[in-house]
Formats: sequence, structure tokens, C-alpha cells
Amino acid sequence: MDSKRKGSLFYFGERILLGTAGIVTEPHSHYAVSILVSLRGSFHLYTNPNKVIESDGIIIPPNYYHRLDGSNSEMLIIQLDPKSDEYKRIEMDVSPKTIEPEIRTKIQELADPLFGESLNCESARSIYNQILSLLGSKTIPKKYDERIEMAIQKIKEQIPNPVTLAELSEISGISTDRFMHLFKDNMGIPLRQYLLWQRLHIAAKLLQGGENLTTASHAAGFSDQAHLSRTFKKMFGVKPSLFLGGQSLNKVCFCEN
Repeated sequence: MDSKRKGSLFYFGERILLGTAGIVTEPHSHYAVSILVSLRGSFHLYTNPNKVIESDGIIIPPNYYHRLDGSNSEMLIIQLDPKSDEYKRIEMDVSPKTIEPEIRTKIQELADPLFGESLNCESARSIYNQILSLLGSKTIPKKYDERIEMAIQKIKEQIPNPVTLAELSEISGISTDRFMHLFKDNMGIPLRQYLLWQRLHIAAKLLQGGENLTTASHAAGFSDQAHLSRTFKKMFGVKPSLFLGGQSLNKVCFCEN
């Protein structure tokens, strides 16, 4: 594999399109759905209990504990919100889903420009949409409890300002204990982890506007840059500097959603 080929990262507000080579993460799980396709060289997923999956293309459902070893691979990585319409159209189980070879070949062709200089936000979003359309299905979208829908709307309106459990419970019209259980049943993760996930996206938008990592950390509600870095690493398995340092990628673009 040509070690000189660098990829690119495009961020579309809760959606990530990334081309990268040699990525290795620590064990982690996160709220996002991950779509992984190798352009050159297979990658490995290490899961519980001590299972190893060698793959050239796979979709990882939300909150699935794993470690990625793409040290010998050039890869496309897409991450998206599991509540998004794109994910609702993908037929998924609670386990990773292998991408069929003929679809994977088409995705590889679409993703190759990520390892060049030609893409901008518009053309990258077109690639993202084309890839998702290849994976789409006619499944019926999952319906979320309307009380949780109201709470999510409140969170997105108020964050990065503090959002309390009492506020969300009151909006939902149920007790705090019931709300916590209902939220996790619907979203797949505890409320606290979801709030951290939203703060990461706030930080990304601030970085898009030209803020440095320290300023973005405080403005997004993290105590400091180290807090943001720890949270990022816990959810993605790598440090944010891997993507924001400019050494491992051709470009990092925070695009309007």
C-alpha cells in the first residue's frame, strides 16, 4: 500500500465521511452507526468475547463494542446518527452486517477521490449520498416514543447550555426514573452519554467557524481541552488530534449540514 496517500475528512453535522489509511483504535463503543469499507487491504474488528472479524466491508450498529485495526488498510469510514433517515432505510440487526461484494466494489469506486485533493463539501456530500443510496432499503422507519422526541428537541435547542434531567422529565410528563429507562430503551444509550455526543458535535461546529480546540472545548460545555479529548477518544477510540492535526489527512472540512 502506498503510504503517501492521505485521505480526507468531511463533517456534515452528525455525519462523517472519512478516507484514512492505517487507522487503529482502542476498544470503544459509540452512539453512531459506522460503515467501514476497505479500498486496499482488509481490516480487522475485535469484539467481545474475543472474536475477530476480518472484513472488506461492514456496517457496525450503534453502541457495538469493538476495536478497529486498519493498520494495513486504506479505508472509507462513514458515521451517522442512528435516528437519521439514512440509517432507518438500512436493514440492520444488533450485530455487524457484511456489505455484499458487488455493492462494496461500487462504494470503493465512489470513495477513491477521498484520497486526493479534488473534493469540496458539495462533491463530498454527493459521494456520501450515493454511498448511502447503495445501502438503502425499503424497511419501515422505526418510530420513537413521542415523549423522547420532545426531549431530544429540547436538548438540541438548549445545548451547549446545561439540560437537566428534571427539565426533560417535566417536558415528557413522566418521572425521572421512568424517563431514564424510556430514553435508553429508545436511544440505545444513557442520557448522559447522548448529551456528551451532542456536545462533541457542538465543538465540531465551532471548529468549523475557526475556533481553536481550547475555545471550542469550553464553548461546547467541556471543562477543558483534555475533557473534550478524553470524551472523543472514549467514543471514537482515537484522539481528536489524529483528525485535526493535519499530518495524517489531506484536508479536514466542516461543512454546513
